[in-house]
Amino acid sequence: MVEQNKDSPQVAIAWMVLAGLCFSATGAFVKLTGGLLVVWTVIFGRSIVISGMTFFIAKIQKKSLTFDSPKWMFARCITGFSAMACYFYAIPLIPLTTAVVLQWTSPLFIALFSGFLIKERVSPFLFICIGVAFVGTVSIISPSFDKIDINAFYALISGVLSALAYLSIRQLRSTASSESVVFWFAIFCVILTFPLCVRELSSLSYYELQLLTGVGVAAGIGQIGMTKAFHAAKAAYIGAFSYSTVVVSWIYGSAIFDETLSMWDMFGTLLIVGSGIILATTTPKTENGQLTN
Repeated sequence: MVEQNKDSPQVAIAWMVLAGLCFSATGAFVKLTGGLLVVWTVIFGRSIVISGMTFFIAKIQKKSLTFDSPKWMFARCITGFSAMACYFYAIPLIPLTTAVVLQWTSPLFIALFSGFLIKERVSPFLFICIGVAFVGTVSIISPSFDKIDINAFYALISGVLSALAYLSIRQLRSTASSESVVFWFAIFCVILTFPLCVRELSSLSYYELQLLTGVGVAAGIGQIGMTKAFHAAKAAYIGAFSYSTVVVSWIYGSAIFDETLSMWDMFGTLLIVGSGIILATTTPKTENGQLTN
């Protein structure tokens, strides 16, 4: 049994910002695999690297990789895997910033779902934020209102599924270490994807191996940071600080991939990110830095 941790918003925010920076790098590496590797190979490579990293870290720090809640661990794994598959599929097909923005609608869905599913109190401004973010989402995936950009829609679905995965992580904080959550999720992904990519694995080039390693290392650090963040503070509020990913992803998209955003993409991005900032700034605080509710 893992000792119950007290909420510590400052520590959680620091971990989430680190996770956001690493996830930006992950997205850039995934985009570079576009046209070279199928999504199952990318997930497999990422997960092999992460499982090895996490196992090594856990042994060095003498952290247990056991867990006492199979139900919530399975929920974390199946929702996380589905979210990652949708996200990795979308990244090579749409601008990196657009993919990241739609995937990181997850903090808003976290806030929405946390009140219903795990009974955490959330800000009364929540539904305003959700409404504003919805307008931003529509402006990105269907700006003309006559058809939906299906590739962008996959990124949005990833955001919904990610929110469910993060809430599962929140439920695991008293029964499993951060390293355990990351390790078993990686093992789950390895088992699911190996049959789907075994043929491609035998013909990987050195460059492709480098890309997969980059995906794994960046995502591994991001996963640990994200998991520690949700262990340390309430789910509804910490997710908003993941928007550091959007800024860094825009830099990567412009500098590496020479991407430009349309007017509707920029408008939608501002609405979605703005909603997250509003949600973050309405977080109740106490004199000791703890959340009041």
